[in-house]
Amino acid sequence: MITTAFITHCWKNFPRFEPLLLSGAKRGRHLCVVLWALLCLCCVSLARAETPVDLQALKLTRQESALYLSANWQFDLPVALEEALLKGITLYFVTEVDISQERWYFYNQRVAHAERHVRLFYQPLTRRWRVNISPQPFNVSGLGMSLGQSYDTSDEALSAVRRIVQWHIASASDINPDAKQTLSINFKLDLKQLPRPLQIGAAGQSDWNIAFSKTQRLELTP
Repeated sequence: MITTAFITHCWKNFPRFEPLLLSGAKRGRHLCVVLWALLCLCCVSLARAETPVDLQALKLTRQESALYLSANWQFDLPVALEEALLKGITLYFVTEVDISQERWYFYNQRVAHAERHVRLFYQPLTRRWRVNISPQPFNVSGLGMSLGQSYDTSDEALSAVRRIVQWHIASASDINPDAKQTLSINFKLDLKQLPRPLQIGAAGQSDWNIAFSKTQRLELTP
């Protein structure tokens, strides 16, 4: 807001751009000023292009015959999305994990893949918040394979959306301790599960752009 106000104030003080009355040098200076102002406006727009997302407390543990992931997503829900929830719009978040094994003679081989779909919505009649978790998209599975829980406040519901506890992401047989393996984790607000008209309206809107992507070496917690 400070940058925008500064640009607006300076723009009002710029001499009018009258190319027919200005010399070549003056026209050049005015063009540079105009380009500089447009660049500042673009920088302000890019700085607000998406909601910041961070991954904290990432922990991978191997227990018996499976590999589990625990972590916490850190992000704030934009006001536009809060208003959409109160109006009856359901939000969908998806976390995808891939484990790949390096191969010197060919492309890396994907040895494991897991998905975690979270559905968040508000129930006006009971004034409660509902969170469902499923291993596949809700438009495919419905609610048959999902786990659900209700919450009294939006903060409690969002905490459930952000928190991942002991998520089964692979079998122990997929993990080769003698090979170089990488973990890729991706998180986003899934617009594809929204109603088609809302998908079109949300596309390109910065408030609906919530995403995170990271790749690192696979390291298990002892």
